[in-house]
Amino acid sequence: GTSSHSSSRPPPTGAPGSRAIPFHRMAEQPSAIAEEAPAAEAARAPQKAEEEQAGEAKGHGGELEWTGRFAGGLIQDIKRRYPWYVTDWLDAFRGGNGQISIATVLFLFFACISPALAFGSLFDEATEGQVGVVETILATAICGIVYSLFSGQPLCIMGATGPEYAYTVVFYSLCKSLDIEFLPARVWQGLWTALFTAILALSDCCAAMSHFTRFVEDIFALLISVIFIVGAIRSLIEAFDELSKAAAFKTVLICLGTYAFTRFLQSLRRSRSTTRVIRESLSNFSVAISILAFSGVAAIWRDEVGIEFLEVSKEFRPTFPKNGPARSWVVNPFGVEKDFP
Repeated sequence: GTSSHSSSRPPPTGAPGSRAIPFHRMAEQPSAIAEEAPAAEAARAPQKAEEEQAGEAKGHGGELEWTGRFAGGLIQDIKRRYPWYVTDWLDAFRGGNGQISIATVLFLFFACISPALAFGSLFDEATEGQVGVVETILATAICGIVYSLFSGQPLCIMGATGPEYAYTVVFYSLCKSLDIEFLPARVWQGLWTALFTAILALSDCCAAMSHFTRFVEDIFALLISVIFIVGAIRSLIEAFDELSKAAAFKTVLICLGTYAFTRFLQSLRRSRSTTRVIRESLSNFSVAISILAFSGVAAIWRDEVGIEFLEVSKEFRPTFPKNGPARSWVVNPFGVEKDFP
């Protein structure tokens, strides 16, 4: 199914069978909470047994089992997640979790917008402006909203990655060598990818994931982390070649200062400074505060020290072409300026 990864989540707080402790009760004595657990588990046992028997009767096995039916896994995923669909969204703001959830949203916003800006500028350079920052941000937003609404779990980060950038560079070079238009070819690439993805979901091929371990996910996460770290270091080194010494030095200070200030705010959670509410707030919003603070520092001395800023159109329009009337947002898959073969 399409939401197999999310279906292993425990029931939301307050749902039947949930043993999650609300955020506002974590300050209570552990013994008081522990005394409630056996009683709650005993009261829950008969209902749990009935649900397990009902699940077996309906053929609801593990999330990654091969059902042998057309769209069997997808249908079971919908049945499993439908009762919790609303609470998947609302539980984040219940039980005193509102501040942490808002801080997480801001953190994920920067986690999504940063690669969109970074890779958008790289796509702009690699495709000679046919795909740029505006398109990357818009695509990230649309995919993230649609995926969170219909995938069964709203916590997946959608965005550009290093492997996608490498593939785009090769794909654009291939289009130029074959003398075909890149954007119509990109449309067909997306349509074929969507078709194969739908076939995999409808044929229960997601069940093959049961043979994979976390090692594959961890290696890919390591790859993405290394790509971002190396990219940041490369940008700092290139600043000394492309900018003045003062601008390059300021670029390094802003980069390291943003990271150091974020770590400092996060460390306040374990300190005794100020009140607990202030410490928790500063720690939860550490990333957002640090980015906004050092963005302001960069803007203050923008005229005095000419550091490099990202070039983005002031108008909401396609990147291509940069000079003259913008192309249409809708790309004809059968060719824009000539017929697509």
